[in-house]
Amino acid sequence: MNGLGAVLLQNDAPVAFASKSLTETEKRYANIERELLAVVFGCERFHTYIYGKPVIVKSDHKPLQNIHQKHIAHAPPRLQRMLLRIQPYDCTILYKPGKEMVIADYLSRANPEEGHTIALEATIYAVHATDSKIGRIKTETKKDPELGPLLEQIIHGWPDNSNQVQKGLRRYWSIKDNLSVDDGLVLKGAAIVIPKTMREEIYARIHDGHQGIQKSILKARDCVYWHGLQKDITELYSLL
Repeated sequence: MNGLGAVLLQNDAPVAFASKSLTETEKRYANIERELLAVVFGCERFHTYIYGKPVIVKSDHKPLQNIHQKHIAHAPPRLQRMLLRIQPYDCTILYKPGKEMVIADYLSRANPEEGHTIALEATIYAVHATDSKIGRIKTETKKDPELGPLLEQIIHGWPDNSNQVQKGLRRYWSIKDNLSVDDGLVLKGAAIVIPKTMREEIYARIHDGHQGIQKSILKARDCVYWHGLQKDITELYSLL
């Protein structure tokens, strides 16, 4: 794992996205240390929004729940320091299997065999975002025949009339005010717009999650977006 990311939700809608690369020292942390570091990062980055409000942290790393429930004096020194940093926040850490955190799990993995996911739900929803995963999305976005031009359109600004937009991008006109570019990623609100070549991986994670269709759509919308996402997920379930 090379990076951390966080998506802020308010009333189940994404508000902001943040990410950071791990230092060489942090990359050598034990799994539980990196998991707790993700919680610290999410809480501190969105301090203005969540301070003084209850936050439920859901993690697929069960030891994190146990260490948070114990007296801080019983934790190793490095974890003690991290636990002290989240003490100002009203957080409760709960275990949740990774298969139930489909999209967060997808974004966190450089490949399907590695990585863990942290989710701070209700007020904040945080995920690990590996540099390799984000890097692939950036690369494929530039190569995508639709998202590449969309990225350039967002950077250079939209014209006054939709007729002045190239035909392939006109379907984004109605949501243009919600689109932005952040370090090579196209975002709709806080959701990452996924290039076509990587959508099969999203489908696979949704299928592995074994959730109902509506729940899958809601979970997907929290973190990812593409035109026709709801239709595509509905069709996926019709084939199961």
